[in-house]
Amino acid sequence: MIRIAWSNLRSASGRLSAAMIAIAVSVAFIVAALLFSQAFGDTLRNQVRAEWAGADVAITAAASEDPAAAADEASPLTETMRQTVADVEGVESAQLTQSAFVAVEAGSTSVTGSATNLPQGQVDTVDGSVPDSDDELMLREADAKTLGVGVGDTITLGEFDGPGHSAADGPSYTVSGVMPGSSSAGMNLYLTDDGLATAPGELVPDSIRVVADDGSDRAGLAEAVESALADAGADVSVRAVDQVVEEQIESLSKTSDMLSTIGIAFGLLAAGVAALVISNTFNVLVASRTRVLALFRAIGASRRQVRGAAVVESLSLGIVGSVLGVGLGLLIGWGLSTVVRAFWMPEFAQMSPSVPAFVVGPVVGILVTLAAGLIPAIRASRVSPIEALRPVDVPAAAPRIRWVRLSLSLVLGIGGIGLCLLGTTSQSVLFGIVGCFALFVALLVGAKVFVPPLVALFAAAVGLLTRRSPAVKVAGRSASTAGGRTASTTGALLIGITLVTAVVVGSSSLQRTLELATAEDTPVDLVVSTAGQDGADDAKIASVLDDSPIVEERENVSAPTASVSVDGTDGSGDVAITSAEAAADSPVLRSEGYDVDEGTILLDPTTVGLDEEDSDVDGQSATVRLGDENLDLTIETSYDVPAGTALVSGADAKTLEGPGGSADEQTWAKIADDASSSQIEALTSELDAVGASADATAAQYRADFASIFQVALSVVLGLLAAAVVIAVIGVSNTLTLSVIERRREGALLRALGFTRAAMSRMITIESLLMTVIALIVGAGVGTFFGWVGTASIMPASANPVLSVPWVQIGLIGVAAVLAAVLASAIPARSMSRIAPAKGMSME
Repeated sequence: MIRIAWSNLRSASGRLSAAMIAIAVSVAFIVAALLFSQAFGDTLRNQVRAEWAGADVAITAAASEDPAAAADEASPLTETMRQTVADVEGVESAQLTQSAFVAVEAGSTSVTGSATNLPQGQVDTVDGSVPDSDDELMLREADAKTLGVGVGDTITLGEFDGPGHSAADGPSYTVSGVMPGSSSAGMNLYLTDDGLATAPGELVPDSIRVVADDGSDRAGLAEAVESALADAGADVSVRAVDQVVEEQIESLSKTSDMLSTIGIAFGLLAAGVAALVISNTFNVLVASRTRVLALFRAIGASRRQVRGAAVVESLSLGIVGSVLGVGLGLLIGWGLSTVVRAFWMPEFAQMSPSVPAFVVGPVVGILVTLAAGLIPAIRASRVSPIEALRPVDVPAAAPRIRWVRLSLSLVLGIGGIGLCLLGTTSQSVLFGIVGCFALFVALLVGAKVFVPPLVALFAAAVGLLTRRSPAVKVAGRSASTAGGRTASTTGALLIGITLVTAVVVGSSSLQRTLELATAEDTPVDLVVSTAGQDGADDAKIASVLDDSPIVEERENVSAPTASVSVDGTDGSGDVAITSAEAAADSPVLRSEGYDVDEGTILLDPTTVGLDEEDSDVDGQSATVRLGDENLDLTIETSYDVPAGTALVSGADAKTLEGPGGSADEQTWAKIADDASSSQIEALTSELDAVGASADATAAQYRADFASIFQVALSVVLGLLAAAVVIAVIGVSNTLTLSVIERRREGALLRALGFTRAAMSRMITIESLLMTVIALIVGAGVGTFFGWVGTASIMPASANPVLSVPWVQIGLIGVAAVLAAVLASAIPARSMSRIAPAKGMSME
């Protein structure tokens, strides 16, 4: 058995190389994913430990059974409690840490972060020193890189009131020092206690950090502090820092565990595609070895020995491919860690070898290879000795229609489509996923039924366009005759193309659905106003808008400033009054979300000084005073109106303006759909520089959505790359084996007058036929999957929209065709080099 296997491996080493590469790529993907997730988890753990460095006991608010009620209650962590803790024996110091969510601006960069106390005991810096005055702050190295600042630079903090809002009006602080590493929970800005008191935003107590005297035991000190606070009736949680760190690490580990799960899932997908390639390879090898296997049987080899030799051959392939995959995975994991440290997180942990990475990857690779080679091994054991005397050039007759396979495919397909439709109508993600999976399995099962006739039909159509080219006819006949091999290779391509298309279409549809939903509430992308702005220049404002590459349309609307007071409350203020009817014929409006009925005013309660407790004023009356005109209107609250603006109907707007009209105006602008956040921020900065106030919240939200989707799309497509690469390897492998099988056919064609160019073209056309069929079917099914995913995820109140990004789909098609041509290059060259006399003489 071993000798037979060794003989088979030596004779087919070249033919098995592509299958070995396929399994190596899939194993490398799994290994790299596990190593990277391990390094990511180590990074999170290091960050948590660094944040609690220097403290021995942590006091936090006790977890509430009702989070909603807890949000309205005052924090139990107070300065009085801190003093009580500081008086406990064994406590060296106690610090009450607080934080405020703020808008952060440095140069042209605007982000959000938390202003917090400088933790006691954390004085390590990579540059500069700790802040010692209330106008200085310190931040971590990764955050300094994000903001593009260093020691001596200025950072402005503002109260956060929505994305895209500037912090320019808030207090400024000088960077005194830069700490190593980064925070595990967003950007933190560390200020002195006096400096934190000047920071904008509401300060929320986070914890009390306790430092123990020298020689004090952490656990014992935690018990003493807990006892002291219990006597004071405080409802808090007191734990040693070691316990807090472990709990936070355990919570954060879920992120790295999910990263591992996603990596393994895509690795298994790649391994599944590799299984198709390996199974196809072994099937072809068994067919080409029929006479050799029959001779082995004739000289005494048993069926068990022949089958065992085939299993040993696949096991050897799996072991060698897995070893290569582990080495490749190490290189990929190391490369990813290096890139992350260079461009994202300088403190990203070094990649450390882990047992799961070196066990899971090879085990998957070996098992997949054994499973893929099992059916070909059984087929090899069924070769009888008499086959040695039978000519091998004539394939055995096969039924034209595989009824069992066709029936199973139809049942799975109908069931899958039914579940998909159920998932879309009931907004059930589970039904959608199961339905898509069942439909996809139906396609793979039925590939041997529908792929060969489709290839033959497509070849006939191409033949008509090429005036019945012999190369096209022979390529079509060859691909359709070897139906099993063609279907398997097309199925491998189908997996990659379907998934890529589904991700692209699903992402585009979900993004478009969310954009339309957002546009329903905020139909104007950018509102520019000069009200209350001294030195505003209308000509310069118009010039900025006209010269901006992201402004598609703009419209000036009348917006006089009126006094608005809410009856029965203290709420009043000066608000710009305008109407959407002024821009009804302009393309600046994305929806009818700002249409208001006569007698109604749409406003944000905060613009008239109402706080959160008094903001429920829907249906109440508001008095609008503009010049000599007073108008009582019914309030309809909305937090999506432009800042400092209220909307009324066209008739009410004319009544308020009076016969003379008003000179006060706003400019409403439509921003390009592909505008980025940085472009929008740059535009608002330019408008601010010429004295205008710009509210680009709607456009900023859309740009943020687009950015998130683009990142997610890039990550998923990158994860799918391994499956696509393996599928392309499968095409090349199939064509190479096809050339080996058809040497006599090639020699005969050469003898009948086929040129070398025609022989090469025949193989390339065969590759293109399989690729185009996979592209057509995969793009259609992937588009359906993308719509099912979008409709299943969206809530019942939403209206899912199918958005097909034709440019990206076209790029997928071009990439698939180019990959097919490249995959056929070596097999086509081999086929064109067959000499007529030598090929005809081969046994």
